[in-house]
Parts: sequence; C-alpha cells; structure tokens
Amino acid sequence: MTARRYSLWFALCAALAGCEGVTPAAPDAALDATLDAALDAAPDSNAPVDADDDDRIVVPDDVAPVGDPRAFDVRQRGPFNTGHRVFMHTYTPRGSTTARTIPVHVWYPTRAIRGPHPTYERFFTDTEAIDDAPPAPPAHPMGYPVHVYSHGHRGFAGTSHFLMAYFASHGWVSVAPDHVGNTLLNSPDPRPFPIYHLRSQDVRAATDMLAALPASDPLGGRCDTRRVVLSGHSFGTHTVWSTAGATFDVAAVTPMCTPRVSCSEADVAVFREGLADPRVVAAIPMAGSISRDLFGPTGHTSVRIPLLAMSGTDDPVGADTQFMTTAPVDLTWIEVRGGCHQYFALGGCPMIPDSFQPLIVGAWAVAFARRHVLNDDDPTVRGVLDGTIALSDRVTLHRRP
Repeated sequence: MTARRYSLWFALCAALAGCEGVTPAAPDAALDATLDAALDAAPDSNAPVDADDDDRIVVPDDVAPVGDPRAFDVRQRGPFNTGHRVFMHTYTPRGSTTARTIPVHVWYPTRAIRGPHPTYERFFTDTEAIDDAPPAPPAHPMGYPVHVYSHGHRGFAGTSHFLMAYFASHGWVSVAPDHVGNTLLNSPDPRPFPIYHLRSQDVRAATDMLAALPASDPLGGRCDTRRVVLSGHSFGTHTVWSTAGATFDVAAVTPMCTPRVSCSEADVAVFREGLADPRVVAAIPMAGSISRDLFGPTGHTSVRIPLLAMSGTDDPVGADTQFMTTAPVDLTWIEVRGGCHQYFALGGCPMIPDSFQPLIVGAWAVAFARRHVLNDDDPTVRGVLDGTIALSDRVTLHRRP
C-alpha cells in the first residue's frame, strides 16, 4: 500500500475513533465530512492505469501448464493470478436465536490477466485481484487447499489482500468474513461483547459456506475444507487462539459483562463450551498475542495444533511474552525487523518497504500451510520453517528447543 493510501487509512481510523494498532488523532471535522473527503481521495494516483481497460475480463487463449504444485518454490509467487468474489452468507450463531448475515470474501487462482478490481470497505482498491474472474482448474489433486483469514478490530476481510494473492498464486483458495459489528465502517463503541465469540463462528460459517457451494458454482465441490490453515491479524489473533482450541477462563470472562458491555448467559455458555474448529490444523497469529484476560494462564494448553506467530520489531504487541508463556503449544515465532502493526496487513510501515511483504509474510505462510495442511515434505518448505533457508536478514526466527 502506498503512503497516500496508508494516510487515508489513518484518517478513517481517526474519524471512526481509532483502529487497533493505529493511534487515532482527534478528528477536526464531523464524521460525515471526513468520510466524504476520504471517498473523494480514495483513487490511488500511484496505481497503474490502463487506458484500454474497459473492465472486461481477459483470459489468454494459450497459457503455459503449471506443472506439479509440489515443485512450486514457496520463495516466489506461483504461476496463477488472483480472482475475487463476495458472497452474502446467513447463519444462526450459537448463543443467539437471530440470524446473522456476513459478507464472505473469496480469493482463488485464475489465469485471467485483466478485469475489474475489487474495492474493500468503499475505500481500498486491490489493483491485483480481478473480480469474478474464472477460476483456474485446481492444480492440487484433492482440489484447492484452503486458507481462512480473520481481520483485526475495525478492519475488513481484504486488509491482508497481498497474502490472499500469494496463496492464490500457489493454487490455494483464501476465504475471509467481514466480522459485522467490528469492521471499519460498522463497529459500535463499546465493542459488543458477543464479538469475542462471533469472530470464530464467522470463520467457521465462512468455511462451511465454501464447503457447501453447489456444483453449479465455479468453485463448488472443488475446495478441500477438511484440513485448513487459519491466519488472523491483530484482533484476529484472538480468533486464531479461540478457533485453534484455547479454552476460556469463564470465571474471568463473566465479570466483563457490565451494564455498558452487556452479555447474556447464552454468550457465557458459548465461551464455556469452546469454539474450536477441528478442520483448522495449523494457524498463524499475526501482530497480536494471546489474551490472558479471556483465556487465563492455562487456556492455551488445550491447543494441539502448530502455530506460527508473526510480529514486527516496531510493534510491541506482546509476541515475546506469548512465545515464552505458551509452552507446550507447538509455537514458532518470526520477528520482522522494521515491521509495524500494519506490515501484516495494509503495509505502509516507515522502516520496511511493502515489497518485502510477499517475500517474508507470504512465503512463510505458504510454507507453513504446505507443511501442515498438505503434509508437504519439500526440502525448501522444511528449510524455510527450520531456518536453514533464510528468506531475509530482517527475520529473526524463534523456535522452542
């Protein structure tokens, strides 16, 4: 993301009383006026412009074969471009009798080279993905492997769209819900208490939706949701831990219900029962750490899947404490020198260029996913994960003895 677009994100966060990881400035105009100005400024003058682009989707007549996806080098983009679609999905969460409707974004491999681009939350245009592009046939024998994503507080599904593109280039499908009630343009203050369990339920519902697509849909029956990898940015780290199976300290959770932050016995029952999704076999918490207020000192010990934590040196979110206090969980931690909070999402960090995002975050995430979702024993995959193949001198790898 360019510095100008990061400035837009900052201005919106300020207008909306702050986003997690971004220090809000006091707005000097009414919210509506700020949003109107942001809308006027939204087109990115640094984005490439094709004068002949009439928004028609273009797929070449002849494309080179992709070969064996096990031979794709995780240190480089794969052979596919990125398609994008949005579904409106309705489900009834546990702890509620009211149906909940969420937008679910899906990114997938395509051979299309041109077409209309998605815009997330009305402001942020993804100049790489192509809306409604035809999917490329699955390169993997069991169908498209699946990556699921949870955005941060006052974020949106497309915050880490560079990561979705990297997965798509390697033949994966990424699916991400907009956590309604906790997005950039829809986030009440105070934060609604049920969002602490709705986030994991949104992730499960989005995965269910992908699995249930009918055969008539271009992606229907082609996504392998039996084993998936989950990543989450910022508050999405909470989604990761709860969906990975961390148990809640119900005695600590209950006092959090106050007249200002109301909750019901049904909400507390959801926390008591837990939110683990057995399809999630590996997870990636980014720019965040486990919340002891919710999980207590031992809630992490019920997690049985491997985790890859990512954080930046310019963003002290407690990733070091998370690493030191979560044994015996199989947790590896990479620390990116110069990375700020948005390095794992929208970018714009002053001390590290956005161009390093795919090389570091994308390559590490895909290597981790291939190893644990596909049981891939590729030497490069293993070398990246054990540190014998260094992707960048900006990365410090921490592994448990």
